[in-house]
Amino acid sequence: MKLLLPIYIIILFLLAACSTNQADTTVPENEDIDKETSINHAHGEDDKEVENHFATEDTDETYTFQSDRYKYKDGHIILTWEELARVTFEEDYDKTVEEYIFRPVFSDTLKALDGKKIMIEGYVIPFEETGDETFIVLSGLPYLQCFFCGEAGPETVIDILPKGKLKKRLKTDQKTTFKGKLRLNSEDLDYLNYILDDAEIVK
Repeated sequence: MKLLLPIYIIILFLLAACSTNQADTTVPENEDIDKETSINHAHGEDDKEVENHFATEDTDETYTFQSDRYKYKDGHIILTWEELARVTFEEDYDKTVEEYIFRPVFSDTLKALDGKKIMIEGYVIPFEETGDETFIVLSGLPYLQCFFCGEAGPETVIDILPKGKLKKRLKTDQKTTFKGKLRLNSEDLDYLNYILDDAEIVK
């Protein structure tokens, strides 16, 4: 019996090696991405991502800027909050604050919009200084459901930096449309991930 034991071990080893080779040859090349995704899930990498409140089914789609994809008004792209949801977040150590933060990883879709003239509608969250509204946040959700109340992710808000002094005072949750140049921000912690430069109210 002692003589047969090493033979059994060798046979089992050969069978295991053969089954591994067969498994490798049956995986099509186009399934490499799925294998990598499965590995990432196994290591818990998805836990680092913040859930997108406006998440869409094709969030991972990547492509260069396509002008015919969007609707336009007065030379500005009409941007939706669903488009701004095309972002994931990775935990990263920031030396300036000496702690870990969730840093945005913008999709190619959003990178293609960086610097473009856009128009977006949302709910106003004013921050008043000396009676004048010089800094405004626009939210895709009403104040009680927005990012600052912990009900949504940072992809649902955008900094509004007015081109000049606003002619009228805006109230909290007032639905307003702004136009300006979109700027993506992943480094400056004094601002949100999305910034609208030279912003103006659309009448």
